Amino acid sequence: MKAADGVPRAGTKQALIVDMLERDGGATIRELVEATGWKPNTVHAALSTLRFSGRRIAVEQAGEQRRYRITAN
Repeated sequence: MKAADGVPRAGTKQALIVDMLERDGGATIRELVEATGWKPNTVHAALSTLRFSGRRIAVEQAGEQRRYRITAN
């Protein structure tokens, strides 16, 4: 469950994902999988949920990997 202002509760995996995506370099799916213990399809679903909640998520190609990061609205 998230707070009324749309911010995930502190200490949750959703909050961890948001923190990782807000870093300057963002995060790869692999990094998010390793941090949460979730499967890649679950991480993708979490990204979709963040997009649905109004966050903008940029996808950048870095070599052979895609990096995801939250951008300013």
